[in-house]
Amino acid sequence: MGNYDDEKPDWREIDRKKDRSKLFGRQEEKGPSKDKPRDRYKTGKWEKALDKLFMGKKGTVEHEKLYNKIHKAYGTKKFPAIVASYIEEYGLPDDVSTLLLIIDTKDQDIILPVFEKLKEIYGGLLPRQKEDVKRKLSILKLTDKSIEVKEKAAEILEELIADGR
Repeated sequence: MGNYDDEKPDWREIDRKKDRSKLFGRQEEKGPSKDKPRDRYKTGKWEKALDKLFMGKKGTVEHEKLYNKIHKAYGTKKFPAIVASYIEEYGLPDDVSTLLLIIDTKDQDIILPVFEKLKEIYGGLLPRQKEDVKRKLSILKLTDKSIEVKEKAAEILEELIADGR
């Protein structure tokens, strides 16, 4: 019986193994580690700065001011002129809400390229945005004064519905 008792660990040894954590005896690494999360604030700032860099002219402060001016001027007499200056400087915007606002300029030379842009980006839109685009096109198909705009709106709307998008 003496041999059996020698192999069996005593209670002190069992308690020591329980209390010991997996990290016991390891030293902390100095400096940034791949496993540790970085400072989220700094990471966010870096990502925004890189996004602006790759946006080119659309990443500048001037662009942001003129872009915001479009939204603020909506419904005023200045709206068509501001939209025209924005498009002349930066081209058509990339977001759906602004494109839908721009349609309300009633300028055929602006509306038709906006239709094409909406058609291009339609596949990547959220369901709500897709519904907004369809609704806007159907309204224009029925109410716009220009026959060309009515026909183009109807054509694009039929394409979007036929594709099941």
